[in-house]
Amino acid sequence: MGAQEFESLRENISRNIIEIKSIIKNSGSGDVLDRKAFDRSIYLFQSIVRLMINVGNNIIIEHNFRSPMNTADVFISLAEQNVVPLAAVRGMKRAALAMPKIKNITDAELIEIMAGCMDDFSQCLVSYAEFFEKQDRGEDT
Repeated sequence: MGAQEFESLRENISRNIIEIKSIIKNSGSGDVLDRKAFDRSIYLFQSIVRLMINVGNNIIIEHNFRSPMNTADVFISLAEQNVVPLAAVRGMKRAALAMPKIKNITDAELIEIMAGCMDDFSQCLVSYAEFFEKQDRGEDT
């Protein structure tokens, strides 16, 4: 994957992050939870996490970085190689670890998890974009 290919994906994920933030903001206003909107935010959240893991795994494989032990470890492996900032790892790991048990998490817990991951998603996106731009320029990655 190159910077140009990633840019389209980045734009879609960024739009989804904005939509999730909006849904979360509205759900925290004390109103009755809009179930349809909330379910959409869960779907978008899961899609973003899967995409971020897949892109990360592709980077790891293409550059022969340390193989992750699990999906959460993808982001640790990338941080070890300075692909993503260490500051973003906590939220990315939390999102990855929430995936298999998402149906067993209460709405309030899920809102808190999603809200806590949005900035880390954005940081990770920027880091991926920078990585692919450097790669396209032939710089050490």
